[in-house]
Amino acid sequence: MTRLKTALGGLALCLITASAAAHVPFLKPNQFNVLNPRVQVESAFTEFPFQADFAMDSPNFSITAPDGTQAAIKASAKTRGAVYLEPTLARDGTYRISTGVRPGPTYKAVETADGKLYFSDDIARKQGAATSLKYFSSADTYLAKGEPAYTQRPSNAGVEIVPLSSPNRLMLGGELRLRVLRDGKPVPNARMVVVADNEHYVAHRDGDLYDVENVRDSNLRADAAGEIAFRPSQAGLYLLFVTLHEKIDPTLWESHNASLTLEVGLPETKSAHP
Repeated sequence: MTRLKTALGGLALCLITASAAAHVPFLKPNQFNVLNPRVQVESAFTEFPFQADFAMDSPNFSITAPDGTQAAIKASAKTRGAVYLEPTLARDGTYRISTGVRPGPTYKAVETADGKLYFSDDIARKQGAATSLKYFSSADTYLAKGEPAYTQRPSNAGVEIVPLSSPNRLMLGGELRLRVLRDGKPVPNARMVVVADNEHYVAHRDGDLYDVENVRDSNLRADAAGEIAFRPSQAGLYLLFVTLHEKIDPTLWESHNASLTLEVGLPETKSAHP
């Protein structure tokens, strides 16, 4: 079962129990540092990054150019497993690819007297006041063509994970600082789930990524300014994921979810040959 609990500054506390694993959104480019024009970005939901489980379409796909201009992106292909984007990078610099805030389903739920929220199949076995849970998701990734010349460009809408320096030059042994925002404001003590690509082939995992009570050694916490220092433990792809839950009124809770996909490179080494 999945338990979700908010422990974030300014948001109401919530415990949600579900009968099945929830999925997290991601965008995965075939190139983070672009070397050829055949750029493709995969958009999907997963429980085991980065294996696409079902497609994540969005009416708000966008690309933000190095000069800050934003344009919509149309999907070039859609399957049941994933949606594919083929953005055009006209000039050198850093590009932000985003799904935008994507409204999801609303689940029927009951809130028990001890503050727990149950939905899906668990409703039949729990007594409580009728309520509901509305799901929102977003995913971002960054592409660099030539020199990144990175500038922070938050959208100030929904939950965002904003790199404070270029995310396209992160190397093993290095550090990337990030800030978690909600509608443009820092989120103190935000919990960030850090998932390495294919880590489920290394060790079995208890619980799912959407479970914000799930304890993982790789989890990170933001400071009072909403900032987090990410120091990768290996090279490869990473999914960073944040969930915030908020009680709107007695009849409605909201779940806001955001992810950022990064690539961590190996530092250059001097050749042993002259």
